[in-house]
Amino acid sequence: MAKTGEDRKTEYDPLIITDRRSGGKYYGGDQNWYMSNTRAVAGCGSVACANMLRTLACKYPERFMDEGVAGELKALTGDVYYKDDFISLMGDIYRSMLVLEVPVIRRIYDAVKRDNKVFKVIPSNLGLSLNGFISGTLKFCRSKGLLLHVHALPTAFCSYDRGLEFIKEGLSKGGCIVMLTSLNRHPLRLYSGRSGELESGSDTKKGVRSHFMTITGIVDNGDDAPLIKLSTWGRVATVSYDKLNRSWHKTRAYTSCLYYFTPAGSDAVVRADMRNSVFVLCRAVFRGLFGWIGR
Repeated sequence: MAKTGEDRKTEYDPLIITDRRSGGKYYGGDQNWYMSNTRAVAGCGSVACANMLRTLACKYPERFMDEGVAGELKALTGDVYYKDDFISLMGDIYRSMLVLEVPVIRRIYDAVKRDNKVFKVIPSNLGLSLNGFISGTLKFCRSKGLLLHVHALPTAFCSYDRGLEFIKEGLSKGGCIVMLTSLNRHPLRLYSGRSGELESGSDTKKGVRSHFMTITGIVDNGDDAPLIKLSTWGRVATVSYDKLNRSWHKTRAYTSCLYYFTPAGSDAVVRADMRNSVFVLCRAVFRGLFGWIGR
């Protein structure tokens, strides 16, 4: 009997990415895998999208195996997924999302060493917007024969309970949640283990902002606020939900957002979601500017 997405989910974590040559393990994709410096800076959205698709494919393998769905997406349903295939998928998604790059600065940026401090403060692109992620993801999947429906929650001044409820809902229905941290800042604990473990050594980033990540679980933290488990930079990370939610209660969180995706029943749903992506942005900006009034 064929395994369902739920059966297979209990056996392994779909975000374990394997290096075909070395056998090394990563927890989700890493934007630093891009050869281009520009893409390494701006590619977090495409990595989060690829993480989401891998997770969704393992939850709904039958939808990804439908006739008409491109082989690139069908391959996402396998028990093992390789780093080189993931890098290829990241690149295809990046091109579909049409990240706005500044050509002259991009050429200079790509010509210098990646750790050059001068060019790190001069953006070679304007990144990916809240609504651009929605439209880019849906456009890419549609071009590959896969119809998806987006569920989005702008998180500026989002209540504690509503945010946590949405995360639980997304984990149940979509397998993971894509999180966009806007200009709001929050800490992030990064673990050295690259296979999803939380027990290995770790370090802390104190001011994460303007970054797409993938929420993969909720960890019970005893009497304290739960920990949100994430994938970013090919590693497992956690953030206290209390600190994350508090970071949303600032005007600069005006484009912060949570997203999860589920299979769509028709192309009409996809078209409606793409049109409505601008309204999601407008709602987010409005909440960011005026949400503090209702606190």
